[in-house]
Amino acid sequence: MMDRETPDLLWKEIIEDLFEDFVEFFMPKLYQEIDFSQGYEFLDNELANIMDKTLEGKKMADRLVKVYLKDGRENWILIHLEVQGYYEAEFSARMFKYFYRIYDKYDKKIVALAIFTEGRKDYKPSSFDYEFHGTKLNYEYNSYKILEQEEVELLKAENPFAMVILAGLYTLKSKGKNSLRYSFKQKLFRLLLDRDYSKRKIKNIFEFLDGILFLPNDLELRFRDDIKETIGGDEVMSKELTNLYQVGKSEGKLEGKLEGRVEGKLEGKLEIAKKLLEKKMDINDIMEVTELSEEQIKLIKERTQH
Repeated sequence: MMDRETPDLLWKEIIEDLFEDFVEFFMPKLYQEIDFSQGYEFLDNELANIMDKTLEGKKMADRLVKVYLKDGRENWILIHLEVQGYYEAEFSARMFKYFYRIYDKYDKKIVALAIFTEGRKDYKPSSFDYEFHGTKLNYEYNSYKILEQEEVELLKAENPFAMVILAGLYTLKSKGKNSLRYSFKQKLFRLLLDRDYSKRKIKNIFEFLDGILFLPNDLELRFRDDIKETIGGDEVMSKELTNLYQVGKSEGKLEGKLEGRVEGKLEGKLEIAKKLLEKKMDINDIMEVTELSEEQIKLIKERTQH
């Protein structure tokens, strides 16, 4: 995992890392029909080739996945995934464009899912409608809004991907509230240790929540101390987390990693904001994606114009 990854990249990685859990969480009926023993393939290059050129570099979390079915009627199908972290007026039109381009290229059945990670309560598109002089079209796709989810239900869920969604929900609830975010992050870390997940899944989920619930330097280092304190009295747990994160005996290495990641956060945000400004993205949407202030973004805009 890079020192500072954007939310898009974090979502992209966790979907790939926990793909089977992801499918079971969002599409339980389809999950029963997929033959995971044959593997699956992420078609990132193919999706990039059919993506709108104006969106390159902005839609990093979109995935196209080839999966095989258990019965012989359809050898394989495609799952088109979109993680949307900001308002986009033409989102449904773009979903339809991707559908017909994917269908035209592969001529296979397609399941489409849009996951909305932003915080606008009134934004959850799920269809594209077109009508012109008797010609009509209606394209509907699966739509999931993290903000609408119930914390209690996510806490009760056994599927590991529920922990990922919970981290996304806590990110929204704690926006601009660092103390609350610290509490949420600490809570998720302790919950993660209590779950009977594999080492690999614990590591993947921890890296996701550690990245998406990013904190200012003082709270980040305090969280590091919490990790060491939590595992200090449990010999088995200490050994497990030492293997996963090199915590405890490798204190210096952990501290350096944390401090390096914290220092790289602002630089990474500024670079993302610069690229989005170049693509004429609205300032409010850039604020939503990067969590930078309006003044910071305007300053970047002024500098790039000179």
